[in-house]
Amino acid sequence: MPTRFLLLDADYTLLDFPADMTQSFQLMYGAQFASQRPYSPALLECYDACNNRAWDRFEQGVCTKQELYLSRFVEFLEETGLSGDPEAVNNAYFDAMAQTGTPYPGAVELVRDLARDFQLYIITNGNVVSQGPRLEHAGLLPYFQAVFVSEAVGVGKPHKAYFDYVAAHIAGFDPQRAAVIGDSPSSDIQGAVNAGLRSIWYDPPGAWTNSRTPPPCTWRAQSYEDIRELVKHV
Repeated sequence: MPTRFLLLDADYTLLDFPADMTQSFQLMYGAQFASQRPYSPALLECYDACNNRAWDRFEQGVCTKQELYLSRFVEFLEETGLSGDPEAVNNAYFDAMAQTGTPYPGAVELVRDLARDFQLYIITNGNVVSQGPRLEHAGLLPYFQAVFVSEAVGVGKPHKAYFDYVAAHIAGFDPQRAAVIGDSPSSDIQGAVNAGLRSIWYDPPGAWTNSRTPPPCTWRAQSYEDIRELVKHV
């Protein structure tokens, strides 16, 4: 049977998270820390490393989403020597993130084209405060039937329980007629494996995933045009 349901990741697949993170961090830093130390790119690099380690812990199931949020800023404050309340800093960061929403070139056109033939759903480990506004600002939101944010679900990708929740909340969902599209081997593609779903690994040249071990995906796409071609035959 032809595919009917496409479950698409947001960050690094459709949304330019590095661009949004940089803008959000700079806004947050100006409000929270500018009086202590002038901003520098090294501070963003430090935060990015702390953030990546926290996300790795979350995807491995060794911390909750709230622990992820706070631990990254606890580590950031420890490593930089800056003073602040991690919870207040995190809230300020999310408020700033909600003002962003940068789509990758061609992302809006891609989902517009896909929406003509498929039901589209966002599957994201982002946060409730900012993910919806970012998708809206990017011009992507109108093309999706629903947005499933792991924070609202109570469990995230790659856990099977997350995908079970998604399946239960899509009318008429048939796993044999569904496919996951995303960039992360450990989150999107492993999640598809856990849920018994087919997958398209979006791995464009120069992506952070290029150095990762190729995941057990069904198909691999290196461009949006690849995705357009692949979905014709899934």
